[in-house]
Amino acid sequence: MARAAINIVGATGAMHDLTSLGSLEVGCYRKEVGVYCVTGTGGMVPFPPVDQGWGYSLHPSENKADVDIVFEADLLTVNVTMDGKPYDLKAMITLHILVPNLPPIEVPPVVVDPVADAQAEITRLRAAADYAVAPLQDAVDVDEATEGDVALLKAWKKYRVALSRVPEQDGYPLAIDWPTAP
Repeated sequence: MARAAINIVGATGAMHDLTSLGSLEVGCYRKEVGVYCVTGTGGMVPFPPVDQGWGYSLHPSENKADVDIVFEADLLTVNVTMDGKPYDLKAMITLHILVPNLPPIEVPPVVVDPVADAQAEITRLRAAADYAVAPLQDAVDVDEATEGDVALLKAWKKYRVALSRVPEQDGYPLAIDWPTAP
């Protein structure tokens, strides 16, 4: 069993929210004045910290209300009275309850495809090289390239050729000697 906390709206018995370390299959309803029923629990747990008694808390404005909690036949029943009479809470009651553990989740193993990973890296590096080559090639095409531009263009093109030959390496795709970008 796992811990959970549920907030029940006093006027309607509706669940305001549920925080759970286990199952979320919890429901609640107002049976009659001052009687709230909670389904899907395994009973109550101590209020954290454990030495503060059993697991419920009231809004401070209603701390004079008396609360009696019974767990029978898989139904948690909360009886609230004030001055000896059934009393609908004006705010909420928080119950700390037990809920069934969630079943273990089967997570399929991640299958790594080394060829796909290598190809993705080649594609990424090639895109960066293409981005670097484009303005250098433009400068050459319009006769505005400096000697440095021409040398850098040649280095980037050699890098692209080296990238295209990565799949030819011994040990590919598990062992790759990546070329160095200029």
